[in-house]
Amino acid sequence: MIKKISFFLLFLGYFSTLFAQKDFDFRFWEDSLIRLRDKVIYDRSELERYKANEDFMNVLEMVLNEKDAFKFPWDSVKNFSVLTSPDKLFKIFTWNLFKNDFTCENFGFLHVYNEGRKKYVLYPLYDKRNMMDYPNTNVGNHNLWYGAVYFQLIPIKSKQRTYYTLLGFNANNLFTNQKIIEVLYFKSNGTPVFGANIFKKYPQKVSRVIFEYAKNSTFSLKYDKQSYDVNTGKRDPKTRKMINKTVFTDMIIFEQLVPMDDGLDGISAYMVPESSLNQGFIEDDGKWTFLPVVKGRNPDKKMPKYVRKIRKFHSQ
Repeated sequence: MIKKISFFLLFLGYFSTLFAQKDFDFRFWEDSLIRLRDKVIYDRSELERYKANEDFMNVLEMVLNEKDAFKFPWDSVKNFSVLTSPDKLFKIFTWNLFKNDFTCENFGFLHVYNEGRKKYVLYPLYDKRNMMDYPNTNVGNHNLWYGAVYFQLIPIKSKQRTYYTLLGFNANNLFTNQKIIEVLYFKSNGTPVFGANIFKKYPQKVSRVIFEYAKNSTFSLKYDKQSYDVNTGKRDPKTRKMINKTVFTDMIIFEQLVPMDDGLDGISAYMVPESSLNQGFIEDDGKWTFLPVVKGRNPDKKMPKYVRKIRKFHSQ
Protein backbone atom coordinates (compact mmCIF):
# COMPACT_ATOMS: atom_id res chain seq x y z
CA MET A 1 0.00 0.00 0.00
CA ILE A 2 1.21 3.49 -0.78
CA LYS A 3 2.47 5.20 2.37
CA LYS A 4 2.28 8.76 1.14
CA ILE A 5 1.09 10.58 4.27
CA SER A 6 -0.79 13.85 4.06
CA PHE A 7 -0.76 16.67 6.59
CA PHE A 8 -4.02 15.21 7.92
CA LEU A 9 -2.32 11.88 8.63
CA LEU A 10 0.61 13.58 10.33
CA PHE A 11 -1.93 15.24 12.58
CA LEU A 12 -3.56 11.91 13.32
CA GLY A 13 -0.17 10.30 13.84
CA TYR A 14 0.54 12.79 16.60
CA PHE A 15 -2.62 11.72 18.40
CA SER A 16 -1.81 8.08 17.75
CA THR A 17 1.40 8.49 19.75
CA LEU A 18 -0.59 9.97 22.60
CA PHE A 19 -3.14 7.16 22.54
CA ALA A 20 -0.36 4.56 22.51
CA GLN A 21 0.42 5.63 26.04
CA LYS A 22 -3.00 4.41 27.22
CA ASP A 23 -5.95 2.42 25.88
CA PHE A 24 -6.44 2.91 22.15
CA ASP A 25 -9.54 5.03 21.52
CA PHE A 26 -11.33 3.17 18.71
CA ARG A 27 -14.36 5.50 18.89
CA PHE A 28 -12.15 8.49 18.12
CA TRP A 29 -10.75 6.78 15.04
CA GLU A 30 -14.15 5.50 13.95
CA ASP A 31 -15.40 9.08 13.92
CA SER A 32 -12.29 10.21 12.01
CA LEU A 33 -12.84 7.50 9.42
CA ILE A 34 -16.49 8.47 8.99
CA ARG A 35 -15.43 12.07 8.34
CA LEU A 36 -12.82 10.96 5.81
CA ARG A 37 -15.41 8.85 4.01
CA ASP A 38 -17.68 11.88 3.76
CA LYS A 39 -14.86 13.69 1.97
CA VAL A 40 -14.41 10.73 -0.41
CA ILE A 41 -18.13 10.80 -1.15
CA TYR A 42 -18.88 14.51 -1.38
CA ASP A 43 -15.74 16.35 -2.50
CA ARG A 44 -16.25 17.85 -5.97
CA SER A 45 -12.66 17.20 -7.06
CA GLU A 46 -11.81 13.67 -8.17
CA LEU A 47 -8.19 14.24 -7.16
CA GLU A 48 -9.24 15.28 -3.66
CA ARG A 49 -11.55 12.27 -3.41
CA TYR A 50 -8.62 9.97 -4.21
CA LYS A 51 -6.39 11.76 -1.71
CA ALA A 52 -9.04 11.40 0.99
CA ASN A 53 -9.49 7.75 0.07
CA GLU A 54 -5.75 7.16 0.45
CA ASP A 55 -5.87 8.81 3.88
CA PHE A 56 -8.90 6.68 4.75
CA MET A 57 -7.09 3.45 3.82
CA ASN A 58 -3.95 4.42 5.75
CA VAL A 59 -5.89 5.32 8.89
CA LEU A 60 -8.05 2.20 8.71
CA GLU A 61 -4.96 0.04 8.25
CA MET A 62 -3.36 1.66 11.30
CA VAL A 63 -6.49 1.11 13.40
CA LEU A 64 -6.94 -2.53 12.35
CA ASN A 65 -3.34 -3.32 13.25
CA GLU A 66 -3.96 -2.22 16.84
CA LYS A 67 -4.35 -4.79 19.60
CA ASP A 68 -7.99 -5.83 20.16
CA ALA A 69 -9.07 -4.11 16.92
CA PHE A 70 -11.08 -7.16 15.90
CA LYS A 71 -13.32 -6.81 18.97
CA PHE A 72 -14.43 -3.31 18.05
CA PRO A 73 -18.08 -3.42 16.78
CA TRP A 74 -18.04 -0.54 14.25
CA ASP A 75 -21.69 0.03 15.10
CA SER A 76 -21.74 3.75 14.24
CA VAL A 77 -20.61 3.28 10.64
CA LYS A 78 -23.07 4.10 7.85
CA ASN A 79 -20.94 5.30 4.94
CA PHE A 80 -18.85 2.12 4.50
CA SER A 81 -19.63 -1.54 5.02
CA VAL A 82 -18.32 -3.77 7.82
CA LEU A 83 -19.42 -7.43 7.93
CA THR A 84 -18.32 -10.01 10.52
CA SER A 85 -18.47 -13.74 9.85
CA PRO A 86 -20.72 -15.59 12.35
CA ASP A 87 -17.76 -17.75 13.45
CA LYS A 88 -15.75 -14.57 14.21
CA LEU A 89 -13.00 -15.69 11.85
CA PHE A 90 -12.88 -12.44 9.86
CA LYS A 91 -14.30 -9.00 9.21
CA ILE A 92 -14.52 -7.56 5.73
CA PHE A 93 -14.55 -3.79 5.13
CA THR A 94 -15.70 -2.48 1.73
CA TRP A 95 -16.49 0.91 0.21
CA ASN A 96 -16.44 2.68 -3.16
CA LEU A 97 -15.28 5.85 -4.90
CA PHE A 98 -17.07 7.55 -7.79
CA LYS A 99 -15.04 9.05 -10.62
CA ASN A 100 -15.92 12.05 -12.75
CA ASP A 101 -16.75 9.77 -15.70
CA PHE A 102 -19.44 8.12 -13.53
CA THR A 103 -17.52 4.85 -13.20
CA CYS A 104 -17.04 3.36 -9.77
CA GLU A 105 -13.97 1.86 -8.07
CA ASN A 106 -14.25 -0.38 -5.01
CA PHE A 107 -11.83 -0.85 -2.12
CA GLY A 108 -11.62 -2.96 1.01
CA PHE A 109 -9.75 -4.77 3.74
CA LEU A 110 -10.05 -8.37 4.86
CA HIS A 111 -9.18 -8.72 8.56
CA VAL A 112 -8.81 -12.43 9.34
CA TYR A 113 -7.41 -14.64 12.07
CA ASN A 114 -4.61 -16.91 10.83
CA GLU A 115 -4.59 -20.10 12.92
CA GLY A 116 -1.09 -21.11 11.86
CA ARG A 117 0.45 -17.75 12.72
CA LYS A 118 -1.78 -17.24 15.78
CA LYS A 119 -2.49 -13.63 14.83
CA TYR A 120 -4.82 -11.44 12.82
CA VAL A 121 -3.68 -10.69 9.27
CA LEU A 122 -4.79 -7.77 7.13
CA TYR A 123 -5.32 -8.09 3.37
CA PRO A 124 -5.95 -4.91 1.32
CA LEU A 125 -8.53 -5.27 -1.45
CA TYR A 126 -8.26 -3.32 -4.70
CA ASP A 127 -10.84 -3.48 -7.47
CA LYS A 128 -9.37 -5.60 -10.28
CA ARG A 129 -12.55 -6.53 -12.12
CA ASN A 130 -11.44 -4.70 -15.27
CA MET A 131 -8.33 -6.89 -15.40
CA MET A 132 -10.33 -10.13 -15.50
CA ASP A 133 -10.87 -11.66 -18.93
CA TYR A 134 -13.61 -13.95 -17.61
CA PRO A 135 -14.92 -12.39 -14.38
CA ASN A 136 -17.78 -14.88 -13.99
CA THR A 137 -15.38 -17.83 -13.73
CA ASN A 138 -12.22 -16.22 -12.33
CA VAL A 139 -10.86 -17.67 -9.08
CA GLY A 140 -8.02 -15.85 -7.33
CA ASN A 141 -6.59 -14.52 -4.10
CA HIS A 142 -7.05 -11.03 -2.63
CA ASN A 143 -4.81 -9.57 -5.34
CA LEU A 144 -7.44 -10.36 -7.98
CA TRP A 145 -10.64 -9.17 -6.31
CA TYR A 146 -13.88 -8.47 -8.15
CA GLY A 147 -14.80 -5.26 -6.33
CA ALA A 148 -18.12 -4.73 -4.58
CA VAL A 149 -19.58 -3.21 -1.44
CA TYR A 150 -20.97 -6.15 0.53
CA PHE A 151 -24.24 -5.99 2.45
CA GLN A 152 -24.89 -9.61 3.51
CA LEU A 153 -22.76 -12.62 4.46
CA ILE A 154 -23.95 -16.25 4.47
CA PRO A 155 -21.67 -19.14 5.52
CA ILE A 156 -22.30 -22.65 4.16
CA LYS A 157 -20.31 -25.75 5.04
CA SER A 158 -19.11 -28.58 2.83
CA LYS A 159 -17.13 -31.61 3.98
CA GLN A 160 -13.87 -29.90 3.05
CA ARG A 161 -14.36 -26.28 4.15
CA THR A 162 -16.65 -23.37 4.92
CA TYR A 163 -17.65 -21.10 2.05
CA TYR A 164 -18.63 -17.54 2.93
CA THR A 165 -21.14 -16.18 0.42
CA LEU A 166 -21.13 -12.40 0.08
CA LEU A 167 -23.95 -10.41 -1.48
CA GLY A 168 -22.67 -7.11 -2.84
CA PHE A 169 -23.37 -4.03 -4.93
CA ASN A 170 -21.19 -2.42 -7.60
CA ALA A 171 -22.25 0.98 -9.03
CA ASN A 172 -20.23 0.09 -12.16
CA ASN A 173 -20.71 2.91 -14.71
CA LEU A 174 -23.04 5.52 -16.23
CA PHE A 175 -25.32 2.93 -17.83
CA THR A 176 -25.48 -0.07 -15.47
CA ASN A 177 -25.34 -1.24 -11.88
CA GLN A 178 -24.33 -4.70 -10.74
CA LYS A 179 -25.20 -6.97 -7.86
CA ILE A 180 -22.89 -9.86 -7.11
CA ILE A 181 -23.02 -13.21 -5.35
CA GLU A 182 -19.37 -13.67 -4.36
CA VAL A 183 -17.74 -16.64 -2.65
CA LEU A 184 -14.86 -16.38 -0.18
CA TYR A 185 -12.98 -19.27 1.40
CA PHE A 186 -9.60 -19.83 3.01
CA LYS A 187 -6.86 -22.30 2.16
CA SER A 188 -5.28 -24.43 4.88
CA ASN A 189 -2.50 -21.84 5.27
CA GLY A 190 -5.07 -19.07 5.80
CA THR A 191 -4.76 -17.48 2.34
CA PRO A 192 -8.11 -16.04 1.14
CA VAL A 193 -9.61 -17.11 -2.19
CA PHE A 194 -12.40 -15.27 -4.01
CA GLY A 195 -14.60 -17.32 -6.32
CA ALA A 196 -15.56 -21.01 -6.19
CA ASN A 197 -17.36 -23.48 -8.42
CA ILE A 198 -20.22 -24.17 -5.99
CA PHE A 199 -23.22 -23.11 -8.10
CA LYS A 200 -25.22 -26.16 -9.27
CA LYS A 201 -27.82 -26.28 -12.06
CA TYR A 202 -27.20 -22.64 -12.98
CA PRO A 203 -27.51 -21.95 -16.75
CA GLN A 204 -23.79 -21.08 -16.93
CA LYS A 205 -20.74 -22.46 -15.17
CA VAL A 206 -19.67 -19.68 -12.79
CA SER A 207 -17.49 -19.08 -9.75
CA ARG A 208 -19.49 -15.95 -8.85
CA VAL A 209 -22.83 -14.69 -10.10
CA ILE A 210 -22.93 -11.19 -11.58
CA PHE A 211 -26.24 -9.48 -12.33
CA GLU A 212 -25.87 -6.37 -14.52
CA TYR A 213 -28.93 -4.21 -15.12
CA ALA A 214 -30.15 -0.78 -16.24
CA LYS A 215 -28.94 2.12 -14.12
CA ASN A 216 -32.33 3.58 -13.26
CA SER A 217 -33.90 0.28 -12.14
CA THR A 218 -33.95 -1.37 -8.70
CA PHE A 219 -32.86 -5.01 -8.49
CA SER A 220 -33.56 -7.05 -5.35
CA LEU A 221 -30.97 -9.56 -4.13
CA LYS A 222 -31.20 -10.91 -0.57
CA TYR A 223 -30.98 -13.95 1.69
CA ASP A 224 -34.41 -14.66 3.11
CA LYS A 225 -36.95 -17.38 3.92
CA GLN A 226 -39.01 -18.04 0.80
CA SER A 227 -40.91 -20.88 -0.83
CA TYR A 228 -40.80 -22.99 -3.98
CA ASP A 229 -42.78 -25.93 -5.36
CA VAL A 230 -41.51 -29.51 -5.58
CA ASN A 231 -43.10 -32.18 -7.76
CA THR A 232 -44.25 -35.08 -5.56
CA GLY A 233 -44.42 -37.52 -8.48
CA LYS A 234 -48.10 -38.15 -7.75
CA ARG A 235 -51.20 -37.17 -9.69
CA ASP A 236 -54.54 -35.88 -8.50
CA PRO A 237 -56.96 -38.81 -8.97
CA LYS A 238 -59.67 -36.51 -10.31
CA THR A 239 -57.85 -34.03 -12.49
CA ARG A 240 -54.79 -36.25 -13.24
CA LYS A 241 -52.61 -33.19 -12.79
CA MET A 242 -49.26 -33.55 -11.07
CA ILE A 243 -49.32 -32.71 -7.35
CA ASN A 244 -46.78 -30.21 -6.08
CA LYS A 245 -45.89 -29.45 -2.49
CA THR A 246 -44.62 -26.11 -1.25
CA VAL A 247 -41.28 -26.05 0.55
CA PHE A 248 -40.27 -23.14 2.79
CA THR A 249 -36.56 -22.56 3.35
CA ASP A 250 -33.83 -19.93 3.60
CA MET A 251 -32.47 -19.03 0.19
CA ILE A 252 -30.75 -16.38 -1.89
CA ILE A 253 -33.60 -14.84 -3.85
CA PHE A 254 -33.46 -12.40 -6.74
CA GLU A 255 -35.63 -11.06 -9.55
CA GLN A 256 -35.27 -12.35 -13.08
CA LEU A 257 -33.77 -9.83 -15.48
CA VAL A 258 -35.69 -9.28 -18.71
CA PRO A 259 -35.10 -6.93 -21.70
CA MET A 260 -37.05 -3.67 -21.87
CA ASP A 261 -38.12 -4.56 -25.40
CA ASP A 262 -37.78 -7.27 -28.04
CA GLY A 263 -34.34 -7.48 -29.58
CA LEU A 264 -32.56 -6.03 -26.53
CA ASP A 265 -31.92 -9.33 -24.76
CA GLY A 266 -28.38 -9.56 -23.41
CA ILE A 267 -27.69 -5.80 -23.53
CA SER A 268 -27.11 -4.98 -19.86
CA ALA A 269 -28.12 -1.32 -20.10
CA TYR A 270 -31.60 -2.46 -21.21
CA MET A 271 -32.10 -5.33 -18.76
CA VAL A 272 -34.56 -4.67 -15.94
CA PRO A 273 -35.88 -6.78 -13.04
CA GLU A 274 -39.33 -8.33 -13.36
CA SER A 275 -40.73 -8.36 -9.82
CA SER A 276 -43.28 -11.08 -10.61
CA LEU A 277 -40.52 -13.51 -11.69
CA ASN A 278 -38.25 -14.67 -8.87
CA GLN A 279 -35.35 -17.10 -8.91
CA GLY A 280 -32.99 -18.28 -6.22
CA PHE A 281 -30.33 -20.54 -4.76
CA ILE A 282 -30.81 -22.99 -1.90
CA GLU A 283 -27.97 -24.53 0.10
CA ASP A 284 -27.36 -28.20 -0.67
CA ASP A 285 -24.44 -30.04 0.91
CA GLY A 286 -22.12 -27.05 0.90
CA LYS A 287 -23.15 -25.79 -2.55
CA TRP A 288 -25.81 -23.51 -3.99
CA THR A 289 -28.48 -25.18 -6.15
CA PHE A 290 -30.29 -22.93 -8.61
CA LEU A 291 -34.09 -22.65 -8.55
CA PRO A 292 -35.56 -21.25 -11.79
CA VAL A 293 -38.89 -20.42 -10.13
CA VAL A 294 -39.39 -19.08 -6.59
CA LYS A 295 -42.68 -17.80 -5.18
CA GLY A 296 -41.13 -14.73 -3.60
CA ARG A 297 -43.11 -14.14 -0.42
CA ASN A 298 -41.63 -14.55 3.04
CA PRO A 299 -44.01 -16.85 5.02
CA ASP A 300 -42.83 -15.36 8.34
CA LYS A 301 -44.04 -11.91 7.33
CA LYS A 302 -47.73 -11.52 8.08
CA MET A 303 -49.99 -10.28 5.34
CA PRO A 304 -51.46 -6.88 6.16
CA LYS A 305 -54.83 -7.14 7.87
CA TYR A 306 -57.73 -6.47 5.54
CA VAL A 307 -59.63 -3.33 6.45
CA ARG A 308 -62.95 -2.75 4.75
CA LYS A 309 -63.25 0.78 3.45
CA ILE A 310 -66.64 2.32 2.85
CA ARG A 311 -66.76 3.79 -0.62
CA LYS A 312 -67.90 7.36 -0.87
CA PHE A 313 -69.97 8.38 -3.86
CA HIS A 314 -70.35 11.95 -4.95
CA SER A 315 -73.93 13.10 -5.08
CA GLN A 316 -75.39 16.43 -6.08
